[in-house]
Amino acid sequence: MKSLRLVLTLVIAVALCGCSAGEQAALDDYLERLGRALQVEPPESDGEALQAVLVDLPGRRQLSVNEPQLSINLLDFLSLSSCELGRVLGANNSSLGKLAAPSQRLHLQRDLMLSAPECIDVLGEDDPELAEKLRRLLQQKYDARMTYWWNAWFSSEEWQAFLSRSEGLIPMAESSAEDQTTLLAATQALAYVVQHGQQWQSGEWEYDSAVMESHQQQMLATAAIGRWRLTNRALWEVSLKAQRLLEQRLGDRPLCPAGRRTPQAEILQNVFHKYYAGVLQPYLSKTDRFGAGMLAYLKSVSQLAPSDVDDLWQQEVIGTLEAERAGMLKAHRHHVTKWQDILAQCAMMPGSQ
Repeated sequence: MKSLRLVLTLVIAVALCGCSAGEQAALDDYLERLGRALQVEPPESDGEALQAVLVDLPGRRQLSVNEPQLSINLLDFLSLSSCELGRVLGANNSSLGKLAAPSQRLHLQRDLMLSAPECIDVLGEDDPELAEKLRRLLQQKYDARMTYWWNAWFSSEEWQAFLSRSEGLIPMAESSAEDQTTLLAATQALAYVVQHGQQWQSGEWEYDSAVMESHQQQMLATAAIGRWRLTNRALWEVSLKAQRLLEQRLGDRPLCPAGRRTPQAEILQNVFHKYYAGVLQPYLSKTDRFGAGMLAYLKSVSQLAPSDVDDLWQQEVIGTLEAERAGMLKAHRHHVTKWQDILAQCAMMPGSQ
């Protein structure tokens, strides 16, 4: 299974290595063509500035929640040698168990919750005192179940990698293998996180460790939240710059002084159809669809969050991402409005005379 996860990681990593130079170049090309068609100078693009304006989201250390320290003494443990629970508790309380990654600790909690009831039944007549002690332990574990689940996902290295902005922009081509790998894998991982949390919240303990870990590998490899944030910010920036170009020409001199299309206006219309409607708009729509879906899953996660981190999650994760998405969409609406103004000036808007 480890080899399978390694292959999955390598496949996704190879898909991601194409970086985002092509996507940023396409956005810059749109601005350059728009500037030439308007006969105004385009503002310079600074892709490196995108990372600087994005605040860091809470990482694994900030989101980690203290887990209750529960154990059973040595004599009681020896009394459990006939139960599967004895093996589980031994692994749970060993030095390796205490140092295990959060996801491995969750697996141990699952095994305990599944094996404890049978052991309690076995001990019920022979050692009722120990059976009662196990019942109390089981109840404490049950009460803390969402803490274990939360840490397995959000105090993990995989969550930290999911936020990384080092992989660049989301791929632009709708049908590319990289596009399918990045967005589909990330969406599947988020869907699994929510489903898994809802199962644990309702006391359904059984799940496949390998399936959970494969989804964590998808988070690790895709860096999808970080990539979406960079792409959303790049689209925000290109909308602002395009809006300024259009405003500059609208306020400077009419593109169509007589209110009728001119050869220069036809060049501008070609930029609109080929580069705005043909390139920028589909990329923006795809990016925002992913962002909207991602936010829906993260809002569902907030219903599963322990009280210790609920406010942090709501304000600094969901609040930040919603504000970034709203900022891009607002800039885009203004961008579109200026396109409508200049096309109407040249009688090139649908229905214009």
